[in-house]
Amino acid sequence: MFDFMFALPEWAVLIVCVLLIGLVSAASAVLMWLFRLAWPNRQNATIVSTMLSGILLPVGLVIAFVASDVWQQDARGRIAVEQEAVAVADTIRIAQHLPDDLRKQVLELTDDYVREIVEVEWPLMAEGLASQKAELLLGSLERVSILIEIAAQDSSLDQARLLHTSDDLLRYTRQIEGARNQRLLVSNSRVMSTKWVAVYLLLLVVACVICELHAKQRRAMTLALMLFSIGFGATLYVVVSYDRPFTGVTSIGPRPLHLMLTRG
Repeated sequence: MFDFMFALPEWAVLIVCVLLIGLVSAASAVLMWLFRLAWPNRQNATIVSTMLSGILLPVGLVIAFVASDVWQQDARGRIAVEQEAVAVADTIRIAQHLPDDLRKQVLELTDDYVREIVEVEWPLMAEGLASQKAELLLGSLERVSILIEIAAQDSSLDQARLLHTSDDLLRYTRQIEGARNQRLLVSNSRVMSTKWVAVYLLLLVVACVICELHAKQRRAMTLALMLFSIGFGATLYVVVSYDRPFTGVTSIGPRPLHLMLTRG
């Protein structure tokens, strides 16, 4: 629903959000004007002002639920990246206990995996896609752990140590795979369009009540709708900014993977 906004700079996203609520305000003003033409207020009755407070309660609850879902997905994405980075660092650490040929193979595969994730898969996640090469590299790491186990069985020296290293390498590889799967799932998360429809309908109702309360006071109505647009536009901006954890100005970056690789 907001795909076009994620290519914009941060300040532009804020302006677009305020303008969107401004459109809702303008639509409410036109709608209530047409309503008054179709059904004139001959008795000069007005809506009770406390009605506005009553309507704002469900609006706040719905926006809070949407924001909670968005921020939980963002937190899940950040945790997944950190877990993936730690598993990569553990893989590099355990590789130091391998024979030279196997150690070199594990380190090269791990380095290629991280580079593929950072340079190729990270941009793809903005489109909900993943790198097939990264999947193949993880499969290669699992096969190396099997080769280590076979080498341990054929070796009379340090057999127990090699078997233990093989088990650790397989476990860490699967941890990388699990964290990556979680990261990819989060990258495809979106706020359902039905939730956005509910939010906008409730905001339209609030704006209509504001228009009716200030029907005879054009200046007060205009000022109230402007403040309404700025306030809820800023709220919408905070929610939309975190709707795509790996896209836009607040996107999660691959820095933890870089850091763990450097430390390893």
